[in-house]
Amino acid sequence: MGQYLLRLLIAAVVGLVMGLVSNAKDDVRSSRVFCFICLGAALISISAIGIYASMNIPYVGDPGRLPAQIISALGFLGTGMIMVTEDNNVRGMSTAAALWLTAIMGMLIGAGTNSVWVIGAIFFTLIYIISLFIPFRSRNRDQ
Repeated sequence: MGQYLLRLLIAAVVGLVMGLVSNAKDDVRSSRVFCFICLGAALISISAIGIYASMNIPYVGDPGRLPAQIISALGFLGTGMIMVTEDNNVRGMSTAAALWLTAIMGMLIGAGTNSVWVIGAIFFTLIYIISLFIPFRSRNRDQ
């Protein structure tokens, strides 16, 4: 039980950090949403694996089916965040991608049957943070 609570705590912290870093770059994003998504994805992954472990039976189904629905749900949420402005600029694409990545981090942490997955999720969170602060110049297509 303690290992599951630790994983959920790590997922909450990772989601909160990703949200705070994203919020520092763009005021539209909410840090709590990132935390909730990462925590929820970890909880679904833990419960999907835990169902089979608690029954003490071999896997007769696919415990990955439940976490796979996280990707579908985030596709739905992300689509609602992407919009085209009046001057034909696409907005919200990076927010949708960041939420999708946050869910994957939560899935890795929740499914972390060994510490390699959890350490990998923390490592990829650091890569995400670094990538947000790399300056990119957008090209104007009209020129």
